Amino acid sequence: LPHPHEPRTMTEPGDDTAAAASAAAGDAEATAEDAEAAAKAQREAAAAAQAEAAALAASMEDDGSALQDAISAFKKDPRRLDVESKAEQLAKKVLIWEVVGGGRDGGIIVREGSSLKSLECRSRLATGSFIRELAEKGDRIQYQLLRGKGPQTGWVSIKVKNTEMLSSATRKPELEEVVQVLIRRLAMMPSHFRDQTAIPVAACQQLTEQIYARRTGCLDTAAKEGNLWMKAAALPKGMQSPAYLAFPSGDQILASLIADASLTPLRRVFPRPGEDERPVFGNAIDPATGLLPDTMAVAYFLSEKQTLHGTVRFGAQAVQSMTRGDPLDEGEFFAGVHGGAEAVLLADAAIQLGRITWSANATLKKFSCQFSKPCPCFQTLEISASLGSVISASAQFNSEEIVVKVRLTVGKTLISFAEVTLVSFPIKTMKLPDDLPARCDLAPPCIDWVPRELAMSRLPANAPVMTKGWDKAGYMKAALDMDAAMRFPKTCAAVEDITMEEDMRRKGIFKHVRANKCGAEGEFRNDLCFPGGLAPAAISFEKYYNDHATDGIRFQGTLKFGPQASEACFLSDDGKRLRDGRMSMVAHAGMPLAALDDFMAHLPRCDGRERASVTWKLEMEMFCLVPIGHELQFEVSCPVKQAGPVGNLATSELMYEGQVLLTASAVITSNN
Repeated sequence: LPHPHEPRTMTEPGDDTAAAASAAAGDAEATAEDAEAAAKAQREAAAAAQAEAAALAASMEDDGSALQDAISAFKKDPRRLDVESKAEQLAKKVLIWEVVGGGRDGGIIVREGSSLKSLECRSRLATGSFIRELAEKGDRIQYQLLRGKGPQTGWVSIKVKNTEMLSSATRKPELEEVVQVLIRRLAMMPSHFRDQTAIPVAACQQLTEQIYARRTGCLDTAAKEGNLWMKAAALPKGMQSPAYLAFPSGDQILASLIADASLTPLRRVFPRPGEDERPVFGNAIDPATGLLPDTMAVAYFLSEKQTLHGTVRFGAQAVQSMTRGDPLDEGEFFAGVHGGAEAVLLADAAIQLGRITWSANATLKKFSCQFSKPCPCFQTLEISASLGSVISASAQFNSEEIVVKVRLTVGKTLISFAEVTLVSFPIKTMKLPDDLPARCDLAPPCIDWVPRELAMSRLPANAPVMTKGWDKAGYMKAALDMDAAMRFPKTCAAVEDITMEEDMRRKGIFKHVRANKCGAEGEFRNDLCFPGGLAPAAISFEKYYNDHATDGIRFQGTLKFGPQASEACFLSDDGKRLRDGRMSMVAHAGMPLAALDDFMAHLPRCDGRERASVTWKLEMEMFCLVPIGHELQFEVSCPVKQAGPVGNLATSELMYEGQVLLTASAVITSNN
């Protein structure tokens, strides 16, 4: 479809063409009839569109049968049942302690080793904190911090000179609810990281250099050696993908794909340097396949015609809105998939097909997608991708390009589709930004990776009608309310710059968070979504709203991608454990899309031009690989006056120290 803000090209006959003028005069009557017929067709199409919109609105206001179906699917979702099962198992074997000593000293002493002579940590473990026991040696335990302040891990004493430092939280009835929430959050952690206490950042950086080194790196070497990726990705006969566990037993769509003899089931692999420095493909997980387990589960299959087929289920972490009454309540969510989560999936399918069938070092360069229908959670969807023709060499990267077309459907209904341009870089690589500092911050594995609201999430009693009762003042009051806002855990968040916040406030520029409402009668409340708080160890940010710009309204701020945004975290050969804790320091290409999509979708709400705005069309162009663990800068703008027939155009940039890493744009419209 043409971009709604692009002027239509109109041709005019030359003044010196008498024959053309005569013919036009002779056919005037026929032209008028054609015009009338065209106008009639347009009116009929408009009427059909209005009828469809009315039907959608009516379905949102009906007796709630659609919502009841969602509630039923949520309760039966295999991931939710798996969490409940794991929580029961962990409750039986996990020992949780409350820190009761050290009140006068600001907490208790933590040492790096089990010996009392080992090195003392710089900070103390605060009184009132909750910790999980990992190992025991006499009266000392090694712990993992669950809630509170202090070192994430270390060794502490249960008693010091007959004075109790730790008290068993599991034996206190008054702490039962606290313990249950902690265990549920622990159960929702990616299973590979549950017992991990740190990420070896220096080793991860070295690994990333080896993967992306020009000509000699794993990706370039694998590209020269042919179809190594496909050989490694093909599931051995009789082996099942871990992704299958996220689908209900007897799922017909998945079963039909598995039973199709013309399809080869695939697993997620990624190259890493072997002992002889040649690339070795090993099991890996990324945001689409296990790093964000409650966001999406996808199973891919490759056909004999080199097309990708697959099935996907989105979970509670992928929802577009989870509203909250206050920072500690359970929250309730609207069971629709956030457009950013869809974008991650569409980009992922294109990249996987490109790397398996075209070039091992294929990387996303351009992305363009259109959202056609709301995407449901807790339902099995189908995805397909096919390669187009190879485009001429890219002047920017001195390489070839190819276009991949991707479709997401439910039954015969098209949910969204995308065209993704991949670039292969045999000579000049797409690389990480220049001058990245050696030191960066990766949130250590802990329950801060799982928001409390996600662990306690429930569906609302009534279907949300987000366009009714909308008002700009109510939205902005909730969106600028920092006292009630969800704050990213310190272990995951971009560093808060107090000086910058005060400077912005003096200029009339204020921090902004999302806001939404569930139900026509409810008030606007700060809410969470997939890229806005439900995956804090993948995406975190500090965002400011500026309505003083002469050319429109803006968001600006700091964006940080964490370990759960990595394009590859390496697993053991059996896929059940982390290999050595190392991961790529490059973000999955879909994660910047998710973050910027959310910013662009909410900006037009701030001055009231759109109500419950959603993304209709989303585009992105990448110039650089996006790093994890580093603070990046972003700017999103929306001009004041726009003449386009559909929605508002928002544009954005993601930068590092002045280097533009990527640009994105979106057409934002109200959801009816």
